[in-house]
Amino acid sequence: MAVGLGLGVAILAAGLVVPYVVSSRYYMGLLLDGVILAILALSIGFLARHLGLISLGHTAFFGGAAYAVGIAITRWEMSPPVAFVVAVAIGTLIALIMGLLVVRATGMGFLMLTLALGQALYQFSTQRAAAPWTGAYDGLQITYASGASFLGLDRASLMNAALFWPVAWSALIACAVLMWLIGRSSFGTMLEGIRENEERMRFSGFDTFVPRLIAFVVSGFVASIGGALFALNASYVSPELLSFVKAGDALTAAIVGGLGILLGPILGAIVYIFAQARFNTSGNLHLYTGTALVLILMFLPGGIFGSIDKVIRKLLPRRRRESSGSEPDRTADGGPSETSREKGMTG
Repeated sequence: MAVGLGLGVAILAAGLVVPYVVSSRYYMGLLLDGVILAILALSIGFLARHLGLISLGHTAFFGGAAYAVGIAITRWEMSPPVAFVVAVAIGTLIALIMGLLVVRATGMGFLMLTLALGQALYQFSTQRAAAPWTGAYDGLQITYASGASFLGLDRASLMNAALFWPVAWSALIACAVLMWLIGRSSFGTMLEGIRENEERMRFSGFDTFVPRLIAFVVSGFVASIGGALFALNASYVSPELLSFVKAGDALTAAIVGGLGILLGPILGAIVYIFAQARFNTSGNLHLYTGTALVLILMFLPGGIFGSIDKVIRKLLPRRRRESSGSEPDRTADGGPSETSREKGMTG
């Protein structure tokens, strides 16, 4: 565990120098967009990795927290730090309420329920009754009181990608470390046991509803952090943050990087943002995006990181833990092995 935490600190320190290396404002903006999307993708990947659940409703927490930042600052005249805390709390509360409704479902049922609830929140944000708070389809421009700041950054600095980068990068690494620690804990092992065979866990005397709910809420908490950071950086929120399209972007990014590896969604999100920017200049964004996704699914079925992990495991000597039980093998980052993941995702 000490090695893992040390690696996290090293990655955090290495990432903080990015603004000093990347001088282009355009590429710095893309990197920041990738980091914020990575936080959302990380939350989706957590559920997929530990419970085998694919969610299309995490934009409810992401967008809900973003709207909460806008409303708290603009309508309630809160300071940005207080608005950030309130927004994350509201996003997490939405995750708790949604979790109570959906975590008993599995597979396609879970996916459709999360999609339906997320779309319901999207439609609500565009209703006339909600317009005074959300701005309906026009969105909500966040206006700051004179002298307001967040961690020493005023509004102009928050919208500057290079200056906001340390905040977003630190939040991403903190979320990744939190999920890594959960994955390494006995609670993480319990989640994987539920993923492998929930019925056996119940017969063994374990309550499977509460652990699934806690995992869902933790995932929503992380997504809420991403949404609150997005709102602070953009100073603008719109219904698109709650839409199915945003959920699809995050899920695609997680698949590209590798759902079964902790760092997969992070790498996938950055690759996805840069690829989208490149494809968009061609005028055939969706054609190239679809083609690239098909190629990745065909030739890199475990995503970029998953495939790299698979090659390394083939090349390096290894000693698999064999046991009579169902304890899954783990990768270096604390996640389950390829074999365990395949069982979990298909079981």
